[in-house]
Amino acid sequence: MKQRFFSLRGFTAKLSCIAFLAFFCALIFSAEEVKEAVLDSILTCLTVLAPSLFPFLALTSFAVNSGASEALGRLMGGVPRYLFRLPRVCTAALLLGFLGGYPAGAKGVSLLLKSGKITPDQAGRMMLFCVNPGIAFVVTFLGGSLLKSFSLGWLLFFSVTLSGILLGFLFSLFEKLPKEESCSPVRPERNALIRCAQDASASLLRLCSCVILFSGVIALLHGTGAFQALVRLISELPFLSKPAAAALLAFSLEVTKGSFDAASLGASLPIFAFGLAFGGFCVHLQVFSCFEEFPISKRKFFLSRFLHGLLSVAVCLLLRRFSPSFQEASFLLSSPAPVFSGGFRASAAGGASLLLMCCAFLLFLSRQSDCNMEENLLK
Repeated sequence: MKQRFFSLRGFTAKLSCIAFLAFFCALIFSAEEVKEAVLDSILTCLTVLAPSLFPFLALTSFAVNSGASEALGRLMGGVPRYLFRLPRVCTAALLLGFLGGYPAGAKGVSLLLKSGKITPDQAGRMMLFCVNPGIAFVVTFLGGSLLKSFSLGWLLFFSVTLSGILLGFLFSLFEKLPKEESCSPVRPERNALIRCAQDASASLLRLCSCVILFSGVIALLHGTGAFQALVRLISELPFLSKPAAAALLAFSLEVTKGSFDAASLGASLPIFAFGLAFGGFCVHLQVFSCFEEFPISKRKFFLSRFLHGLLSVAVCLLLRRFSPSFQEASFLLSSPAPVFSGGFRASAAGGASLLLMCCAFLLFLSRQSDCNMEENLLK
């Protein structure tokens, strides 16, 4: 039977072909802008993302594979069980999902699902609220370096984190309590340290690749005028100015670039709160890549990201209104904040060394695996 012209697979292939030709032509005419954007994103990966995220990614894998997650769940009692209707084994993944950064929570959930410690339904529900920026990124980088105020960093961190906890509670409100886990002794994996380094290395390289790719895409959109056209379209909404629309659009594509743009444009705190909670499509692709098959419909996932953004705005406004320290700090955004430039450049060599060691470690493990396979075949 002949395949229909407008079948889903055929339509997707044709759309991909059109996108390829469009970006290929745009790349020819905007090569210099793309080169500069990619260079800036590489420096950001080396100076910000790699040093701050690698420890949390390694810690996520170690918590699941070493048995620390089960032990931590027993120490914290029934908090995950009664607050989120999840097994206590999810405690470490929840903590890292709220504190460690966007990929850390997704990685922890995928490892729990792969090891059979949670069900696909539980994993899918966790992915509705375990996608949050890390404390190091929001407080240290965004607050301390970009906005020049740790108070603003803490305000944004609490806004996004508290709204994420509230979102998780609401999504879990009508779920059944999970069964009490037996207190059997925890059996840690023998090579937990090697495994955590392997998982963290692969996740970090994948994360940095996505950031660099999206930086190039954003530069192409700027070079062709598509970004400016979208900003004009979004700014038609009655409550958004053109700078706010530009900051929101940048945030929706890639969070790190969005943070730079929002700071340079002097965006308001609610814009930052929404953008950080939504996460951006670059983060969403990283989250999807952590799973062989995503445990929930992507439509629900995107809806949860939008709801998280709206809740973060509400919590941010409440905290700013009822906290005197946050009220004083908010005046710092009355004018455009100075764009971060070079504050961490001295650590670029360290970040490059870390990424190179990740590549070397993964290459070593793959060769070792090939050698073991050859030995097994020869026996």
